[in-house]
Amino acid sequence: MGSGFKDWAAGDVLTAADVDGYLMRQTVMTFADASARDTALSGVLDEGMVAYLEDTNEVTVYDGSDWVIYAGRGYSYVQTVYFTSSGSFTKASYPWLRAVRAKTQGGGGGGGSSQTTFAGGGGGGGAYAEAFITDIAGMASSVTVTVGAGGSGGTATNDDATNGGNSSFGSDAIAVGGDAGQYGANVGTGRGIGGSGGDAASCTGDVAFSGSGGGGGGGIADNQQAGVGGSSHLGGGGRGQPDATTPSAGLPGLLYGGGGSGGRSGTGSGGANGGAGAAGIVIVELYA
Repeated sequence: MGSGFKDWAAGDVLTAADVDGYLMRQTVMTFADASARDTALSGVLDEGMVAYLEDTNEVTVYDGSDWVIYAGRGYSYVQTVYFTSSGSFTKASYPWLRAVRAKTQGGGGGGGSSQTTFAGGGGGGGAYAEAFITDIAGMASSVTVTVGAGGSGGTATNDDATNGGNSSFGSDAIAVGGDAGQYGANVGTGRGIGGSGGDAASCTGDVAFSGSGGGGGGGIADNQQAGVGGSSHLGGGGRGQPDATTPSAGLPGLLYGGGGSGGRSGTGSGGANGGAGAAGIVIVELYA
């Protein structure tokens, strides 16, 4: 085993045992990977040996029975990669990588349209989820990144607004999109119900936040108010259109992940389109 410390003096004889005890077993050795380390040190392992692994940039210490990773080193932020459209994250492009914080924002739901004298509901804001990933060796060489699209607003006099899409970084962080707002129709009260926000309980990650639900549209012929879009963690919802005599289309949600507002018909006028939900985003922070 290691011999500790010796204050050498001129004329001292350095033996093979001295080299092994004071130098080889007490230096920080560098190896390409764990396999190379284990092969080189087979049969000469001593408690307290220290080895640096180039493939994972980790310092390992032999505790007498196994190699353990030295946890004294933290993580240093290096850069951020932004995905505003779907693609892939290639691990080999960052050979120094030790940890990733993946932030995912789901798309906002589209606002509901309206029929004559009524108003549609606002789309729900997309949910947000993030994960801190330290098992870089276990990470796929190419990670699929999906950016959820914003839901489309409903077309005038049709109940066809769509939900926002899910955003994800592999399977580690998944944020669901917001639901579409409902159609304001000439039936019942005519009130278009707002879409639900993306639900944090349906997300995957270390932390998640639900999006806000969209507001409902008013259904009184001479006093209409379109439903406001729901907000997300990274974007606001479209503003609800106030009462007027002419139709007003809903406004789009704000980046990233805000819901679109509902369309509002004018007093005694035709229908109006709902606003589109805003697309999501995936933000990947890289740490060495």
